[in-house]
Amino acid sequence: MRRVYLIALLIGLGTSAFAGGYRVSFQGVRQASMGLTSVMHARDASIAFYNPAGLAFVEGKLSIAAGGFGIINNVKWQNPGTLESAETDSPLGTPIYFAASYRPIEDVTVGVSFTTPFGSTVTWPEDWAGKANITEISMKSYFIQPTVAVKFNEWFSAGAGFIYAMGSVNLQRTMSVAGNDIGLEIEDTDAHGLGFNIGAYFRPSQRVNIGLAYRSGIDMKANYGEVAWSNVPSALSTTMPFSTNEFNAMLPLVSEFLAGFSYQATSKLMLAGEVSVHGWGKYKNLDIQLQNTETGDTYDSYATKNFIDRAVWKVGGEYQATDMLAIRLGYYFDEFVSPADYWSPETPDTSRHSINGGLGLTFGGFNIDAFGQYTMGVERFVQNVETGFQGDVNLTAISFGLGLSYNFN
Repeated sequence: MRRVYLIALLIGLGTSAFAGGYRVSFQGVRQASMGLTSVMHARDASIAFYNPAGLAFVEGKLSIAAGGFGIINNVKWQNPGTLESAETDSPLGTPIYFAASYRPIEDVTVGVSFTTPFGSTVTWPEDWAGKANITEISMKSYFIQPTVAVKFNEWFSAGAGFIYAMGSVNLQRTMSVAGNDIGLEIEDTDAHGLGFNIGAYFRPSQRVNIGLAYRSGIDMKANYGEVAWSNVPSALSTTMPFSTNEFNAMLPLVSEFLAGFSYQATSKLMLAGEVSVHGWGKYKNLDIQLQNTETGDTYDSYATKNFIDRAVWKVGGEYQATDMLAIRLGYYFDEFVSPADYWSPETPDTSRHSINGGLGLTFGGFNIDAFGQYTMGVERFVQNVETGFQGDVNLTAISFGLGLSYNFN
């Protein structure tokens, strides 16, 4: 029986420790306002993250862009058999971005961006039915990307960027073992990985912009993270895994291919469409090695993920109401990537419809952008075959943001 409890605990750890590579697609306020269409909007340096080639078409010798967002998620779960239910009380998520570009010679632009493109912040009640899976998780990633773009002629450019990724994770859970509530907390603040970003930008006419870009996947390695147990009975304290104090693991931050275009339909109205394909299929499983640093003993855990490659479809537009004021709208559909058989509540994944909007104010080369989004989840039934967790889940979310940019001629 003790062995069964240990296996259940470690399977829960493997299922939830690092979440599902949760993608946070907020790296530009103007782009977010138009349904997350991004790869073709070369107004300022923020395009470096989405499409490095677009830097060559940014007007101005020097461009600076910065902004921040707020994300409020509300997730509800109910077991239809037992009628047990729970609701998250997650803190405000706050992704940020900064980008700058400089054109030292006529046809070459260099730049750098700082973004937070993956993360998860979820807090469930301490005593809820899924406390063995998760009570609280905070996962963050930080991308630093130096970039160079070359403009070959008036209608085509290409660019590339190198990505250095850093990250951190803190997870807490409670497992009832032989009548004892044993607490587990794992933390790592020094996960890291390397990747790249390449792109092409086309402007076949003054009315049309076309962008193509690929961002590589990144293997984020968490080495020598801390493991802390609480309320472990003395009879179990020297047994695996309760005697461990360190862990090693690797989480894939998956690749992304983007293709999109914008069309200046009238002098005031611009329309845009984009598809982004995310390589979630690489996330087949999560292997975690727990270690006792004093004895050298290790305990390996394995959890199946079997995530699914998905495409996100996005449309948006911008109406230039006056020389100073722009009005923006957008919509996108994001289908779930975690199959119901291996779903876990640290990243409450479900298909989502999102309606976006925003305003832009322009003062010469200075821009102020505001953004708002409402996300509606599609309810689904999930049943994890490894942990036994099941129920109906759904979510809603409200997001908002403010961005500033300036182009120096």
